[in-house]
Amino acid sequence: MASIINQISFQNFFNYYGSFENNTYEFSKGVNIVVADNGGGKSKFFNGFLWIFYDEILDSDTKTRRNIKNQAVKICSDKAKNEAAVNDLIECNVAIEFSDNRFRYRISKGFRIKKSKTNSSLTDSSDWQVFFKDLEVSKRDIQLLEFHEVYDEDEHKRILNKLIQPNLREYSLFQGEEVDKLIDFNQADSLHRAVKSLTDINKYDELEKITKYVADRAEKDLNERVASNDAASLNYLRKLEEKDKKKNSLESELEKLESYEDSYAQNKEEVGKLESLNENAEARKEFDDKIKDQNAKLKAFKEEYDRLVEKLNERFFDGNFGWIAMGCEKEVSSFKEKLNTYRELRTLKKAAVLSEDSNSQINLLPPDSPDSVTLQTMIDREHCYVCNREAKKDSEPWKHIASLLNRKELGQDKSIQIFKNDLNDFFGDIQLGAQSYVGRIGGIRQSILRTREKEQELLERITKVKDKIKNLKDERSYLIIGDEDNMNDARQIMAQYKGALSRLQKAEDDIVKAKNRINSLNDSIRKDENELGRMRPQDTPKEYELHLDISSNLRDAAQRTRVRVFDSMIEKLEKEANQHFQNLVKYNELAGGILKFEKNPRGTIDFKYIDEEGNEVTGASEGFQRMKVLAVLMAIISVNPYGYLYPLLADAPLSAFGQGFIKGFFEETEKVFPQSIILIKDLYDRDSENKLNKLGNELMKNESVSTIYLNQIPKNLKQVDVHTEHKKIK
Repeated sequence: MASIINQISFQNFFNYYGSFENNTYEFSKGVNIVVADNGGGKSKFFNGFLWIFYDEILDSDTKTRRNIKNQAVKICSDKAKNEAAVNDLIECNVAIEFSDNRFRYRISKGFRIKKSKTNSSLTDSSDWQVFFKDLEVSKRDIQLLEFHEVYDEDEHKRILNKLIQPNLREYSLFQGEEVDKLIDFNQADSLHRAVKSLTDINKYDELEKITKYVADRAEKDLNERVASNDAASLNYLRKLEEKDKKKNSLESELEKLESYEDSYAQNKEEVGKLESLNENAEARKEFDDKIKDQNAKLKAFKEEYDRLVEKLNERFFDGNFGWIAMGCEKEVSSFKEKLNTYRELRTLKKAAVLSEDSNSQINLLPPDSPDSVTLQTMIDREHCYVCNREAKKDSEPWKHIASLLNRKELGQDKSIQIFKNDLNDFFGDIQLGAQSYVGRIGGIRQSILRTREKEQELLERITKVKDKIKNLKDERSYLIIGDEDNMNDARQIMAQYKGALSRLQKAEDDIVKAKNRINSLNDSIRKDENELGRMRPQDTPKEYELHLDISSNLRDAAQRTRVRVFDSMIEKLEKEANQHFQNLVKYNELAGGILKFEKNPRGTIDFKYIDEEGNEVTGASEGFQRMKVLAVLMAIISVNPYGYLYPLLADAPLSAFGQGFIKGFFEETEKVFPQSIILIKDLYDRDSENKLNKLGNELMKNESVSTIYLNQIPKNLKQVDVHTEHKKIK
């Protein structure tokens, strides 16, 4: 029958101020729950069990376990110490009662502390004297009422182990994050060790070793007997020697196999440890590559934007753009009108000046008049090329041409100043210089708009790329462990991971080859044994041969049985684990994956978490990770034909769970453990009338939940007066 914790009592232990009677919790089979808010005494409650089993408590400041003897003054209730007078003795004790099918046992540990001076510190051990008591153990028949003390120390140990076996305490007694350590899937032997601890698979290993020893001994006895017989032939002795050499080779191969298996285990563990780091490093490198590409794009966009901005001023004066002329459409028309008016007035003014008497001798040649060379030709040839008529020498036309040629000699090229400041050329230059601008005035606004759109487009691209870089860096920051962000280290991790994978594959190949050689040697040895059987002298005692035949058959049967039972167990483990896992996560919105168990070349168990298509699932939430561990733990217990005979005590094992996970956990725990005592905050609601949340009230109605206690700290107390009060609400 399983051991069941009936009650636990505290006396001045941390916040549990007062006598045993005021701090006793009674439990029964099934699910027992202690609900408490932060500081409500959950961890202190759990420390009572640590003290009983290990003489240790968990220091909440350092998160490490410390020996009780160095922490006695701190453990004792501050309220009790504060109320004590000088030389007063304060009792600090923890007592647990549990039962099996015949007896009820009581185990208690404690000490007294004595106040040595008036102003003693509540925490300084030098101000107090500590007197430790021996472990007290007593028992009574389940049908009787009176306990009888047990004095034998070996019996003390046996009774304590009866509560929870030493090798199983880590699976029955854990706090919060320790759930993750129950089975570390990254450690090659963690799962196999749990299987060996929680099942009877070890007996098949022992049976194989025993039968092998018996068979080897029977063979040795027979061979020694035959070798001492003078009737033994030389061929028999040679064959026996040949077989012995093969057996030596077999031993050598077995040693190599063990070495390869050790290498496999070490590299498997290294791969497991580096796997997440490698994924992290690869992901960081992937992000770095993406960030590098985006930085290159950002640089190109910025350079294009800078070139655009630098050329904005040029576009005001560049004839290809002519932006400076924007809005000057009316000015062009006005300029033309004013220029025409000016030229008309200028022509009139020029004509008036030339018509003055002082300028009557000045002959003004019309535009496009012949030059002096042409005039001389016309005189020589007596022909006017202007009007294309004959001009005979000394005729009036000829004389006129001659007078034009001789104007300089006659003083008729006299230069006169018509205008003091003639702006005709100036205005012409303006018109000529502005011509390229004038031609683009109509498209300037569109040109500016296109430039502005280009600028906005580049700015938007720059912003988008910057945002993308920021998002990539933010995502990448989640991959940084601590303050480390050294990609050289990341590359080293990737190299180590690849190396470990390569070594793991080599070890696996070596194991397969070694097993093939071992099988081949075993086959050859068996053939030799059959041949030796035919070659033995007729007078060999039959009992030797019979002993060898029986022991060899037993050895072979034990080997086959161990393999068969182990393979069958893996199959059952996978089935049970998935059933437990689905039950544990059934109230969660996200469906879980599939738990996969495989026998590895070393003969131990590999674990994988895959989806329906067989792809490995990574990055599961902390809740799912813990549910995987609990599902596998429950599966190992479930495949044990004897079940689990010890209680489960867990402090805040559900701290990373949502309400769906918590509900599934309580429902499934009752199916596996004969008794569970769960210390939990996640059912507490300070605003509720009964201090339970919705799920807590649902569990109040659940038949599998046998007991619920509520821990509370009275309000508005000084630190030295703080104490835990509890009440049974179910």
